[in-house]
Order: sequence, then C-alpha cells, then structure tokens
Amino acid sequence: MRTLPLTSSTILGSLAFILTTVPATADDLSPQAVLNMSLQDLTNLEVTSVSKKAEKANEAAAAVFVITQEDIKRSGATSIPEALRMAPGIEVAQAGAHDWAVTSRGFNNQFANKLLVLIDGRTVYNPLFSGTIWQLQDTLLEDIDRIEVIRGPGATQWGANAVNGVINIITKSAKDTQGGLVSASAGNLIKSDDGTRYGIKIGDDSYARVYAKYTDDRAEYNVGGGRSDDAWQKRQAGFRSDSKLTDQDSLTFQGDTYSSHEAEDYVLPSLTSPYLFASPQDIEATGGNLLARWTRNISAQSSTSMQFYLDNTQYKNSWISYNATTADLDFQHTWTGWEGNEIVWGAGYRLIEDHDAPTFLVSLAPTERNYSTYNTFLQDKITLDPKDVFLTLGSKFEHNAYSGFEVEPSAKLSWLISDEQMAWSSVSRAVHTPGRNTSDSQVVLGVLPTGPTLVPAVGNPSLDSEELIAYELGYRIQPIKSISVDIATFYNDYSKLFLGKIGAPVNMGSYFLLPDVLENGNSAHSDGFELSTKIDATTNWQLSASYSYINLQFNAKTGYGDLTGEQPKKQFNLRSTYLFPYSIEMTNSLYYVDSLNTLDIPGYYRFDTKLSYELMKGMEVSLVGQNLLAPQHKEFSAFLYQTPVEVGRSVYGNITWKF
Repeated sequence: MRTLPLTSSTILGSLAFILTTVPATADDLSPQAVLNMSLQDLTNLEVTSVSKKAEKANEAAAAVFVITQEDIKRSGATSIPEALRMAPGIEVAQAGAHDWAVTSRGFNNQFANKLLVLIDGRTVYNPLFSGTIWQLQDTLLEDIDRIEVIRGPGATQWGANAVNGVINIITKSAKDTQGGLVSASAGNLIKSDDGTRYGIKIGDDSYARVYAKYTDDRAEYNVGGGRSDDAWQKRQAGFRSDSKLTDQDSLTFQGDTYSSHEAEDYVLPSLTSPYLFASPQDIEATGGNLLARWTRNISAQSSTSMQFYLDNTQYKNSWISYNATTADLDFQHTWTGWEGNEIVWGAGYRLIEDHDAPTFLVSLAPTERNYSTYNTFLQDKITLDPKDVFLTLGSKFEHNAYSGFEVEPSAKLSWLISDEQMAWSSVSRAVHTPGRNTSDSQVVLGVLPTGPTLVPAVGNPSLDSEELIAYELGYRIQPIKSISVDIATFYNDYSKLFLGKIGAPVNMGSYFLLPDVLENGNSAHSDGFELSTKIDATTNWQLSASYSYINLQFNAKTGYGDLTGEQPKKQFNLRSTYLFPYSIEMTNSLYYVDSLNTLDIPGYYRFDTKLSYELMKGMEVSLVGQNLLAPQHKEFSAFLYQTPVEVGRSVYGNITWKF
C-alpha cells in the first residue's frame, strides 16, 4: 500500500483539505447554529481520574485529555477504541473486525498491559494478562458522559498496571438519560449496529435506565485483497439507577451482560507435518458485571465513598477455555479539614477466582487459582502559596499474590501562573505486576520442522514486577479566549521488563522442547512530548489538533528473545466541526500514524467524515465515511494464531431518535 510522506507540505495540504469544507465566514448563519460546547466550557470540565477527586481538567497536574459526548457523537465512532483515536499520545491499532491493540506511550501489542482501563471506576482489564479485550468492553456510546485519558503513571491513585496511563470511561447519570432513544446504523462493513435505551423517574430523587445493544460487523480484508473470515456479532444489555437517599447519601447501582460470537481464520501449530494447519473457527465470549457505589457528604470538608463490584468473563474455542470472576471492594475518604491541605485516602481489596481447561496450545498450572490483592493509599495536596502553588504527595501501598508488597509513590508540583496559564511537573514510580500469563502459563508459539521442536512461551513464578520511574513536565495556556494549548513532555526509565530467554532443548522422545522462559531480562527508556490545541474559530466552527512524538529504546540482554511490537514515533490528528444553516453539521478528521518498521507496517493517513441533519426535533440522520483515503490498509500485526488483516474503507448511515 502506498503511503504519503510526512512533510510540511502534506500537513499543510491536509489542513487545507479540512478547512475547505467550510466557508470563510459565518455572518449569514442562524444565531441558533452554535456549537453545543464552547472552549470555555471545555476548559472548565471536571475530571476525577487524576487525583480520585473532582478538579478542573485545566488545573490537573497530569497529562489529561477529555473526550466529551459531543466529541464521540461528531467523530462517527462506533466503538470505544475508535473514539480513543482523538486522544494525543494514545496508539490505537485495529488488527481485525473485532481486534484492537491500544496503549499509551509505548509497548503496544495484543496483550498490552501497561494501560489501566476503567468504566465508571470499575477496572475492566482481563485477569489472565492484565490487559483489555476491547471488543468485550462496551456500552451504549450515547450514554457516555466523557472519557478521561491520562497519559503517564496513575499508580498512586489506581495501583499496579496503571503504568503508562489510565483511561476512565464515565457514563451519564440515570437522571440525565430520561426518556427514550433508538439508534440504527448499517453500511458496507457494518451490517447492523443498533441500540435502544429508556430512562424513567422512579421516586422523588431516584432515576433508572435500561439499554440494549446489538452489533453485527462484516469481515475485514486479507492482505492484498479478498475478505477475511473475522466477522463478529455481539449482544449487550444493562441498567443503571441513581438515587438520592438523604440530603447526605446517594446510591448508584448498575450492571451489564453480554455475549459475543467471533469468527476467525486461525493457523495453529502442530507436531505433525507441515507443522501448521488452517483452522477456521469461532470463539464464544460471555460475561457480566454488577456495581454498587454509595457516597456520603458528611460535611463541606468531608466525604466518603464505598464501591463494590462483581465481574465475570469467559471465552472458549478449541485451543483456549478460560473463566474468571472478580470481586472488588474500594473505600475512599476525602477531607479538607486542615487549612492548606486536601487529603484523600482509601483502601481496597480484590479477589480473583479463575480456572482454565488446558489444551495442547494453551495451559495454566495450576488450572484453578484464587488470588487476592489488598491496598491502601494516601495523598495530600498541600498549598504552598495561596491559590497559586500546590505540592501533591502520595503513595499506594499494595500487596499481590505474585510479587508481594509494592510501593508506588508520586510527587507533583503545580503552579497556577494566572487564570490563563498553568505549569506542572511530577515524578512517580509505577509497577506492572506478574499475573497468570507470566507466572503460570505455557503457550505454544510454534513448531520447528527439525526434530520436530516445540517452542512454548513458559511463565516464571519467580518474576519481579516491571518498574517505571517517570518524569513529566507540562504547560497549559489560553492566550486568547478562543484558543487553548496543552503540552506535556516526559522521560520514562523502565527496568525489570519481562522478556523471553531461550533455554536448552529437551528431548521429549517423539519431539524436542525448546522453552522460551520469561525473565526480568530487559530495560528501556523513552522520551517524548504531546501537544494538543483547541480553537473556537467562530461561533459555528471549532478546530482541534494534536501531535505526539515518542522515542522508545530497548536495552535487550544477550541471549534473550526479541520484543514483539513497536511504537510509532509520530502521530497527529486534525479535526474540524462546522454547523451550517438548517441544522446541518459536518465533522472532518484527518489522522496520521507513523510506520512500524520491525513489523513491516507502513505509516498511513486516515480520513473520516460525518455529515448529519436534524430531520425534526429529537431525530437526526447522518452519513459517515471512515478510512476514505484507501480501499484498505494495515495497522498492526496479526494476533496470536491469526492471519494478517487489513482495515477496509467503511461507509454507513445512521438514524437516531430521542423521545
């Protein structure tokens, strides 16, 4: 596939392409045609993922980016990973119709495990590999209030595995989703993407909603053309209720259930010639969760929250069968009773029970295991200069079943230079702890003809946690009312990284065994920066852009296997939203992702557009085009046992009715 070189002329030409979709002035537009959220509204957004308490996004001492409901709606995204493409410093790569690799600041692969993902404060990583199976984590996109994207460590607040970033997907209160909604989409790759939701008031201060969603996506494309065999269908339903019990107490109760049917062209290793065989088959995945959260405002200086959730996930095909149940309890107390101090502390406990039915290709030993994690954390935001300079100190203290006791401290300094400027810096330690896949697993990577020789990746129960020491520096400015700029720089120092070491061959009689045993065999460092800007060009025209750069260098030891995966050095996106007369709206988005040379994946441009029209009050129709610059392109390497897939051009129509 031919890609365009990244030069100043192509950047300027791409920008011109976006800007030519709108007229030069807006003098003739209806006064009602204004953007729903101005730049001033955006700068006053509150986030809760940085310090586990509400604070303005533009005052947070972290590299934070907020994707709003309006951003999601205008992007035309049909999944959470697609929406995450808008965030700077986040690599989103689609590897098939239902497969995504998502990370922050490096280390992307199928089992990316250094980015912590939450939905309404509920951790959604898979216990098997401490990463996220993105196609199983979903909700009705219209019910998402915002997605808080934190690049950089969040371990002091969220614990192990919040190494390179935190993504917290926050849904709307049931009070804000009253009435009905029906949405239906169809196109060349989207066979059907339908959702419905209804919200009611059930008391003086109690509200509830229920929703259901159905996704049926056609297969993507094989490399060089032709359709793959990776179509998938998913059904999901859920509910949420929000009640104000007293003047001080409120209760949220919510849950989801889903079932997924994924087709795939697998190529599986075998001990008989030709040692690989094609095996088209399906993977069935089911699961569900329940969450309850009680909050109490004791006084103006004190508030508490208690959250409990249960989560179950299971998936199965001919070579893997895994079932895991997670129970999690979390308590938090926020107190501002001492002048010049904002103290947040809490404690938590998590119990995971899982079991595996071993196969020739994938097995766990022991096949069943119960393991727990308990933690406490303390954080204090200290006022050094009234209303201007703040020092935030804190640490997580955590014990897990694999590496034992972990300490994850951080120190952050923020300076509110003026109402329009803010600077911040931080230093922190974060860890990624071993888990079932790194300690207890054996996964066959392939079979060599000589012997034949079986090559399995073998877990190591003696692994230490991977460690990160991160240094960050950021600056935000709003030079004029209509423009905001946010820049974050970082230097990350990694040690004790997991890496396979090839052992000595073992004669098993009819074949040889060549184990690839995990050890803490690598270190790395990275440096880079992320820049984002938003511009209110007119009352009807909003622009946004971001650029990110990362230089990630590994220091592999002799005798250790090569790392799989690579991070694109450069990424950028440009987005333009314009409101025309007669309730017509257009959003154009241009993305660039740099090449992954070791994976033989060239850099690519992606252009998306959405044109919408309000037929009548509450009813909107839209036409969306995605990946319009090429019939198909490759974004990532094939997942385990899968054949390489390219992402195709997609066009679909949508109708949404709110009543």
